[in-house]
Amino acid sequence: MISVHPLTWLLAAAAAGIGMFAEALCLLLIVFIHELGHAAAAKYCGWRIVKIELLPFGGKLETSEHAGRPLTEEWLVVLAGPMMHIPMMGIAILLLKAGIMEPAIYSLFFQLNALILFFNLLPVLPLDGGKMVLLLLSAVRPCYAAYRLAIHISFFMLVCLFGAAVYLLPFYIQLIMTVSYVAVQLLVMWKEKEYMFIRFLTARFYEPVPLRVMRIHIGSRQSLLEMVRMFRRNRTHLFIVNREENITESRLLAYYFKGNKKVDEIMENND
Repeated sequence: MISVHPLTWLLAAAAAGIGMFAEALCLLLIVFIHELGHAAAAKYCGWRIVKIELLPFGGKLETSEHAGRPLTEEWLVVLAGPMMHIPMMGIAILLLKAGIMEPAIYSLFFQLNALILFFNLLPVLPLDGGKMVLLLLSAVRPCYAAYRLAIHISFFMLVCLFGAAVYLLPFYIQLIMTVSYVAVQLLVMWKEKEYMFIRFLTARFYEPVPLRVMRIHIGSRQSLLEMVRMFRRNRTHLFIVNREENITESRLLAYYFKGNKKVDEIMENND
């Protein structure tokens, strides 16, 4: 399903009213092809695609996968979008040489293509560059900690980039609107971090994916919340209690969702 945000239609109409219809059309086309790249990779990996939404400042692919997939699949889906800019430029060059595309349109398309690619690769969530930072952190840190740290890094980078842009570039209302939009998205991500983590745990419980086993030694007084926050995106976990009792990831999640608080509650249920 493909949807267009109402504000996107409003901005497109405003662009047409001030004689910038070609710019708006090129922008929407580039964003749409970019999101198609993400969607094609997600489909190849067997993800369930909900919709592609064209937003005022970019696009968004919505899927039913909630960080429960292997990191290799996540990397493929994230990189597929930026990689679409290469064939777009190749096709534009061929159309220019064949005389089908006007030089002015080619120049506009090239500039917008480069601008969107550069902006999208900034290390700020929810942009693809920020998602790459999150995936790198997820390879070396637990999922919950990586998500929090990625949001902190995104806020810091957004402030630095905005300060540099204000200092080096002329004042543009589009810059203020874009930064404000990204900042709001980051605030929403921070507010919903617990909810997103529960969705991650739910996906791990109901739709487990075979991953390399990671053994973690814990004590019987350890809380289940602390244990699930040790979960990594690219590992299946086996908890070893006092070097004797083994608790599998699925078993731990079953007790966690039942409301148990401590490891010794699991041990008591086994007696």
